[in-house]
Amino acid sequence: MECNRMKLPLFDDFWIDFRVGTVRRWFSPEPFSLCAAGPYSSLVYDKERETYRVYYEVLIERGKDGPRHLKAWESRDLIHFEPLVTPEGSDVLYDGESGVHGCSVLYDEYDPDPDRRYKLCGMTRMGRKGLPKEVELAFSADGVTWKNDHSCLIHPFTSDTRNSIFYNPYDASYTLLHRSAHVDRRISVKDSKDLKNWSDPRIILHPGASYNDGFTAMHHYAMGARFMDGIFYGLVWRYNTGLYSEDYTRMFGYMEPELVYSYDGKEFLATTGKPLMERPLPPEPGCAGLAPQDICQSIDGKDYYIICSGAIFVHGTQDSNKARADALRDKKIKTGSPIYKIRRDGFCGIESVGLGGKVVTKPIQLIKDDLSFNIRANYGFVRFGLMERTGEFIEGFSFDDCIPFAYDDNTDVIPRWKEHQLSEVLGRQVRVAVELNTAILHCISATARPHIRQAQKSFAEPWGIEY
Repeated sequence: MECNRMKLPLFDDFWIDFRVGTVRRWFSPEPFSLCAAGPYSSLVYDKERETYRVYYEVLIERGKDGPRHLKAWESRDLIHFEPLVTPEGSDVLYDGESGVHGCSVLYDEYDPDPDRRYKLCGMTRMGRKGLPKEVELAFSADGVTWKNDHSCLIHPFTSDTRNSIFYNPYDASYTLLHRSAHVDRRISVKDSKDLKNWSDPRIILHPGASYNDGFTAMHHYAMGARFMDGIFYGLVWRYNTGLYSEDYTRMFGYMEPELVYSYDGKEFLATTGKPLMERPLPPEPGCAGLAPQDICQSIDGKDYYIICSGAIFVHGTQDSNKARADALRDKKIKTGSPIYKIRRDGFCGIESVGLGGKVVTKPIQLIKDDLSFNIRANYGFVRFGLMERTGEFIEGFSFDDCIPFAYDDNTDVIPRWKEHQLSEVLGRQVRVAVELNTAILHCISATARPHIRQAQKSFAEPWGIEY
């Protein structure tokens, strides 16, 4: 992986030195489909088999919330689903030796070992009495037949949440997002280079002062994260409980999705601090809790899909959950996992207020000629320029020299100039300038490094380098 691959989704203005005639707009994913999946689901795209898969857990015994089995749906369009079955014909793909709980599934395209293409991370052997329910890894070549020799123990204690694992290509490490202690609802991480030796846990997200609205006690129930070609997107489960109710278990409340992001996969930053999607109204799945489970890019690379758990009654105790589930079953009310869709990197954008809006970045150093832009200009046009650090256009790369991107919409717009090529400025200290005319700029992507006053190693590793 090229450590200098960067993506600026424009959530903040840190990498922008100047913008005028523009506003920042935020966008929410839209409902797309409904999958009949259960809790702790994972959404992956299997490139070899060219299918999407939704992994999820089902209770082994009604009324007992701990031990579960792993099942999965397979789909080519995320609208029509077929059960994934083992060679023996069973729809139970993994039983975890008496049950799993809080699992995530990773399709790992970076691992050179094909027998470990799929990785399952979660608590196993849930049926053991009086012993910790450790978090460990199981592996699979095809996502159907799983192996676990218990040699990859990640966390020796109970982590009663979705245990999410993701790969960081910048430093070739894996990260576990979990709870480091039972019912401690904050986001804790552990890292490993080899999947066997893991760091001590550290807290990276704590529900701080920005959530103290005086009505709910908000916890961070869980979080999943994925590397998306130059940026890490994180999906937080905001768990809202009654601050004024004498509920000493903190077991009753509802979930909402929140988007966070990271340039390096280590430190995550907030976006709006508001729910990414609003909970739908009853009786739609998610009306009593919309917990974001996973994010996956579409086959054509133009969109993201986000799968959520769609609760129709609030999170509660094991007994209350069973009572509500029984009542809904008697009324033949079914739920599922809503799938949402949003344009790739389309969570926010810089929009021109009329004509002549301008965005100018801090100085960067282009390493490859792969600079591209995610732009909506269906009824307008956009021009691109390259500047010296001092703000003058480089000869041949002004707005007037540009071939405009006009009356079109594309997630991968390649800038073009009339008589010059991007390759001519590789290695130089430049500013990227964008002129927006009735248009929205969603994202800037490139293989580049910051070069504010001196060349830096990468956007993820900001220390200076010598030539």
